[in-house]
Amino acid sequence: MRGFFRELKHRQVYRVALAYGVVASGLVQIGGTILPIFHVAEWVQQSFVVLIAIGFPFALVLAWAFDITSSGIERAPSVTGLHVTSRRQVWVLALVGTAIAGFCLAGYWFWHPWRPRVSSLTKSEISEKGIAVLPFQNLSADKENAFFTDGVQDQILTDLAKVADLKVIGQTSVQQYKGDSAHDRQKIGEQLGVAYLLEGSVQRAGHRLRISAHLFDSRTDQQLWAETYDRELADVFAIQSEIAQTIVGQLQATISPQEKALIEERPTWNLAAYDLYLRATELVDSYTNAPDPKVTLLEAIDLLDKATTHDPGFVLAYAYTARAHDLLYFLDLDPTPERAVRGQIAAETALRLAPNSAEAHLAMADHYLRCRRDYRQADKELAVAQPSLPNSVAFFTLSGYLRRREGKWEEGTRDFIRAVELDPRNINASNLLADTYVLLRQFEEAMAVADRSVAAGLDLPITHLRGELVRFAQTGDPEVLRRALAQAPADMDIGGGETPIRILVALIRHDYAEAERVLAASPRETFQDTDFSFYYPREWYEAIIARASGNQGKTKEQFGAARKIIEARLTNKPEDPRTLAVLAQVDANLGEKDHAIAEARRAVELMPLSRDAYDGVLVLQGLAQVYTWTGENDQALQLLQRLMKLPGYLSYGYLRADPAWDPLRKDPKFNEFVSSLAPKNPSLSPKPRR
Repeated sequence: MRGFFRELKHRQVYRVALAYGVVASGLVQIGGTILPIFHVAEWVQQSFVVLIAIGFPFALVLAWAFDITSSGIERAPSVTGLHVTSRRQVWVLALVGTAIAGFCLAGYWFWHPWRPRVSSLTKSEISEKGIAVLPFQNLSADKENAFFTDGVQDQILTDLAKVADLKVIGQTSVQQYKGDSAHDRQKIGEQLGVAYLLEGSVQRAGHRLRISAHLFDSRTDQQLWAETYDRELADVFAIQSEIAQTIVGQLQATISPQEKALIEERPTWNLAAYDLYLRATELVDSYTNAPDPKVTLLEAIDLLDKATTHDPGFVLAYAYTARAHDLLYFLDLDPTPERAVRGQIAAETALRLAPNSAEAHLAMADHYLRCRRDYRQADKELAVAQPSLPNSVAFFTLSGYLRRREGKWEEGTRDFIRAVELDPRNINASNLLADTYVLLRQFEEAMAVADRSVAAGLDLPITHLRGELVRFAQTGDPEVLRRALAQAPADMDIGGGETPIRILVALIRHDYAEAERVLAASPRETFQDTDFSFYYPREWYEAIIARASGNQGKTKEQFGAARKIIEARLTNKPEDPRTLAVLAQVDANLGEKDHAIAEARRAVELMPLSRDAYDGVLVLQGLAQVYTWTGENDQALQLLQRLMKLPGYLSYGYLRADPAWDPLRKDPKFNEFVSSLAPKNPSLSPKPRR
């Protein structure tokens, strides 16, 4: 062995091993930084690291056998009499190299688990080239100019967001600091994860305009730059472009000629159209928090139609119009073919006016996804839009939404993480990220998203409730939901999403009177449940409460009423899989066993997992529910076992506690299956419900 080690030293194997380690480490670091930027698939990145590790034993063997001399590559001479090509020595060296490579690979995997995660559980990491454009002050005598002031700030933000070398915080997050004149810049920088803040004011008087802008380092509260612009009102877009380009220079960011050209583009020449557009975009961007999303989206469309009447060439207005129409159709708020066509016309108009517009291609991608379920075409449109939208929260949320429907869960998670980093106080972006972790049953990660949202300033009842809903999915403990609901406003029912949670808690506690009271207290006629994208009629919940309380007469009456409503939706969306799956559950409760099973199986045929990994699981869960309510316990259990191996909303918590699975609780095989899913942490494992 002494001779062997002398040979290793003489043949410079140690030196090669050290050099390989240094180079390999550098390649891994560079690859880990560069490859995600180009959205390279996870398996490619993983293969890159594995190949580097595999190369190590080969490098050692080659170092043993050969030397690089001034005469070229030659066989290495022996100093101890060991034969250069001794198979035994080579095999030993190869095995040692493989063991070292395997150890290093395992260590890397342990310290850098290949799973997209939120960058911080408590606060965002500070980006050296990150900036937040805070709401500008309206100094105009006419307070009606508030929207104009918001428009100035928004356009500067939009211009900066076109620069890929910057991290620019989204409008939803910065808007929440509006009216906060005594703000703590350091705290804002920490909450948003940026080193710089841009503040300013706007004063408009007749045809004259004064805009002041100030750049601060959030870490030191030091003002780095300031300028005041006194111009004609018509120069407003030129001023915004100048400010944006000056900030790029102040932050020493790289800007390409294409990005500079995009910044200098004017969205419209008509200020009245621009004002209407700003009012509409605020409504569309906040529809998820609106008491009635349908009314909100219709109001936005009316404003946008007026904007394009003022300026028929207003591309951004057409793009937002398309999105509003598509949301109405997709969410079944107005699922008529006419609504989908109006969305298509608006998107096509934007593309016809500006074939190279990234926003127009994004609108077209949204239409393909929501109204046609043509994910291939949506992908193509996103690919065209991506280069010009490096800081677009709308792009990353839509891309993430599409990726998970394609079954590309890691890519989708990464997109949502990016959206949250760019807009940490955007509750919709945070919900989508947490929701994706729930679908993957990565509950700790999902709750970490809620924690980060609170740290970023979203310390809201809805944030805490969504976090506890994740914990319920993990544990099945209704008390976590009850406590969260007790701390929330009694009338909180965003989009009709909280009433079903209150009803679920009441039913688990067998408090049927409370369930009836909760439903009666809501003025809504439709409610969101499960994934917050399908609206169930009031009669559905009337029937569920009656079923749980044992009132068979009312159960059939209300399910019958619900059937008419749900069946009517199929007039606008014939054989829509989600609608058909819910209709099948209604028929199962009406005693139409064979018909219900046939409907549910038809829904599965229409929406296979290969077509949509997201909705496909939901319709499969609908089939499992139909089997449950028609007494087909074995088939229900087989399907539940399959579903728990797929990303989806079904979890130990719901199987343990949700009354929807009560018919299976007398089956020992079901109880054994549910027990096998219990969390490993005993403190998170409530006693099974019987």
